[in-house]
Amino acid sequence: MNRNIALIGFMGSGKSTAGQRLARRLGREFIELDQLIEQRAGKTIPEIFKEMGESGFRDLEEAVIEEVSRSAKNAVIALGGGAVLRPFNVERLKTSATLVYLETEVEVLQDRLARSRKRPLLDRPDRDRIIEELHEARRSLYETAAGITVRTGRRPFAAVINEIIEKLGIDESRNR
Repeated sequence: MNRNIALIGFMGSGKSTAGQRLARRLGREFIELDQLIEQRAGKTIPEIFKEMGESGFRDLEEAVIEEVSRSAKNAVIALGGGAVLRPFNVERLKTSATLVYLETEVEVLQDRLARSRKRPLLDRPDRDRIIEELHEARRSLYETAAGITVRTGRRPFAAVINEIIEKLGIDESRNR
């Protein structure tokens, strides 16, 4: 398989951690899209949101997705939670990647995101309600975009990685 694997899902669903572990196990490059956006902008994501708003951030995200879709080969890519909000991003990613939705229950997300200070959309006192509303609004976008879905919840990452590999039909003996 020479296609990229792109992990999608809500913030806190484990895309970065699962992506790093999956890439290491398969001997592939790992690309964390939010880190790449910060490198290109020379600013943190909270700074980008503060200076440019969500729309400005989404423009940067779209440009980086375009770049990665053209240049990355056989990589594991962890996308930001809102990457699916623009249909162009999904269409572009599908040209070079299989999209894997890491589906996570709202309660688990609320627990994982309770103390995070790097999430501008959650920088509010009603964080749990916002997580619930955003999750509900985005869930169908993740489901529609995904080639496969893997439930994460409170499962060990090793089990999640095994399921991704199995569902993608990757023969690990051929990856080495």
